Amino acid sequence: MTCSIRRDHAGALAYIDRALRVLGDDPGNAGMVSNAFGARVFTLQNLDQWPQAVLTLQDAREFAQRTGSSDRQTWASAAVLRYWLGQWDDALAELGPDTTDAFGVLFGADRASALLTHGVAALIAGRRDQRAEADEQLRQGLALPIENMRDREGRDFLIAAHALSLEQRGDTAEAAASLAAMVPRGDVEMTLTHQWMPDLVRLSLAIGDQDTALAAARACQAEAAAETRPARAAAASLRCSGLLEADPGPLLEAVAHYRAVGPAVELAAAVEDLAVVLAGHGREADARAALNEAVSLYEGMQAQWDIRRAEGRLRVHGIRRGPRGRRSRRAATGWEALTSTEVKIATLIAQGDSTADIAHGMYLSRRTVQTYISHILAKLDAKSRLEIVREAQRQGVSP
Repeated sequence: MTCSIRRDHAGALAYIDRALRVLGDDPGNAGMVSNAFGARVFTLQNLDQWPQAVLTLQDAREFAQRTGSSDRQTWASAAVLRYWLGQWDDALAELGPDTTDAFGVLFGADRASALLTHGVAALIAGRRDQRAEADEQLRQGLALPIENMRDREGRDFLIAAHALSLEQRGDTAEAAASLAAMVPRGDVEMTLTHQWMPDLVRLSLAIGDQDTALAAARACQAEAAAETRPARAAAASLRCSGLLEADPGPLLEAVAHYRAVGPAVELAAAVEDLAVVLAGHGREADARAALNEAVSLYEGMQAQWDIRRAEGRLRVHGIRRGPRGRRSRRAATGWEALTSTEVKIATLIAQGDSTADIAHGMYLSRRTVQTYISHILAKLDAKSRLEIVREAQRQGVSP
């Protein structure tokens, strides 16, 4: 924990791995092992080692299956990981169909976890332009008190979602002020402020608040300087610098970084920022190509609000998407509406696998699989697993 707060993520990873070796497979240590796995997922994200973070999540769930212990503590970690990877349907499935009723069971009334999961759900809904759902998640999340450091550390997604809601209503100055509440980070605070500073720079520049934009860029630079191994904060600092100075150079570096290691959400935003700065330099063809790429990435996440924002930022420069820029949205119902994970689960159902079998084979909790099955039933307008089997067979899936 001390290493993480100091941004020595490589050092933190070494301590976590030592702890896991000491704890071993003893079911009596299940709580500590689960905490260590959660810390490992978090740390690998900070090191931009995203595939390894996914594998660690699987390891945590395999341990829970092997020892018969609870995997509840992995759900919030999984939702955050899936959010940054752009796998938003999977993130929501991890949270379950009713986050409000689940909190007392999942987290033992852990307020920090409640803040986090309301924030993730609200941010996804907001970016997908599902305003009613976003508002409800915000209403519940913002009603929770902030009483200690853990609460403060758990509220960053909620703050970001609130800022997004304000921006959507045209209150750009209030949106910037909301995000600015994260700065400065306390000396013993874990919050990854760098995740949100490029948005604060963007919003501040939009209202002509150069001082706040500069403060955000400096806060991000301080986070980057603290990293003992340049990773996520360093890439975010490049984005801030490119926006603040209207310089495509740092943004091109950030885009190259995200292309190489991810995550998908930050790649899309960096490409959008690059498009705007290129347009300001009169590089119309390059800006249009970047806009088309950003929109394509956003479409993969169904981020309708981001698409409109990106188009609006470029329209100021007289740039619109080219003829290949538009793609049809994913269907809302039927087999075509299923995500890749839902297709896989529907296929396993058609092959006769039980919920427990699917959970074990896909390293998911049974609760998460049940959420996926509920989504599949709704999209197929089906009433039972048998109807899923019949539709799968119509699609060429054989038992």
